[in-house]
Amino acid sequence: MNGGQVAGLGLLASALVLPVSASAQSDSDADFLINNDSSSQFMIKAEINSSKPYQNPLPPPDTSSVQPARDSSPVELPGAVPGVISKQSTLAPKAYGSFGIPYTSKRVTHKPTSSVSSSAGGYLSATYPYRAIGRLDFNVGFCSASLIRRSVIVTAAHCIQNFGSGSGTFSGWTFKPAYYNGSTPYGSWGWQALVRPASWANGTDIGSGAARDNDLAVIILKKNSSGQFIGDITGYLNYGWNNYSFVKSSKTGNLWTAALTTLGYPGLLDSGRILQRSDGPSYLTTVSGAGQIYQGSNFTGGSSGGPWIANFGYQNPAFSGGANGGSAAANNVVVGVTSWGASDPNAPKDNWSSQFRQNTRYPNASYGSFGAGNIASLLYTACSAKPSGSASTYQQLGYCN
Repeated sequence: MNGGQVAGLGLLASALVLPVSASAQSDSDADFLINNDSSSQFMIKAEINSSKPYQNPLPPPDTSSVQPARDSSPVELPGAVPGVISKQSTLAPKAYGSFGIPYTSKRVTHKPTSSVSSSAGGYLSATYPYRAIGRLDFNVGFCSASLIRRSVIVTAAHCIQNFGSGSGTFSGWTFKPAYYNGSTPYGSWGWQALVRPASWANGTDIGSGAARDNDLAVIILKKNSSGQFIGDITGYLNYGWNNYSFVKSSKTGNLWTAALTTLGYPGLLDSGRILQRSDGPSYLTTVSGAGQIYQGSNFTGGSSGGPWIANFGYQNPAFSGGANGGSAAANNVVVGVTSWGASDPNAPKDNWSSQFRQNTRYPNASYGSFGAGNIASLLYTACSAKPSGSASTYQQLGYCN
């Protein structure tokens, strides 16, 4: 969150860090890909163990007058319709603080019991779909991220670089799926390439303070030493756009509402060393023109970039007698990532995300086979590019399946 501003919640060091420069073209009008090179090192274990949660340095905007979307569709562009890319099938107390949105929050783990053969506390977080989510460490701290293609993770743009910092980025991104208290059951994965919005890099993205239209980025991960793609080991999530799973009816007071599950590694919960889960109603709105999703939450810095998931499902039951799972077409659909929140998580208890959707920066309803809007455009840019020295694109090489 803000720490990806998880919104910016958090504790995190708020001082601006001089970013490490990465080689890239200086095109201010288009998103561009940054390929890894020998100057950007993989994070070593000692660095990861001492890493601190990273918090978005942009200040949270004033949300005292924010209202949820009610009568008209919050997607501004004509012809925009919900969509989803589905490539793979598969009790805590209530709290609300002064923000006024109820939620539940708990650690993703289970207590050892003689009735369960797996005795490790991190057993649950190492199962699908939890294991498709992990901690993302880099040179100035850590955020959260989730796998949405065979070898592509999505996170927050502020986990890549400070807003408006041009070609200067952080470095050393290392993804650890199912990270649990120092344990990395599926290894540590270095980055191969990344794409973040040009409007984030040049500081022109619509919004105010930490609330921005496009605080998201995608990172292509390297194969492991055995030549395997991470998604072939952990599985990966789906993603959706343009209000996927949101509904508006008299039952919800004509507010656009969805039941979303948010996951990540907030620094003030178990020191960011154990995956956390929060569930509750989520709403669409705009803040200074930026399309946002918001919910109640006690997440803090370090959870930035963690997924907001519609239809989160561990295992589906076997339906009978006419029972069914409702009208949703896909489970485990990421519709946003943690971006920011209140600087003091003990009072408002809020969490905000840039929405995966078409907007003025990403108006197209189709970016190749990747869908519509910002998330699809970033994936298209990344997957259409070629690794340094290769004649084939990342898509052709299988990273983006």
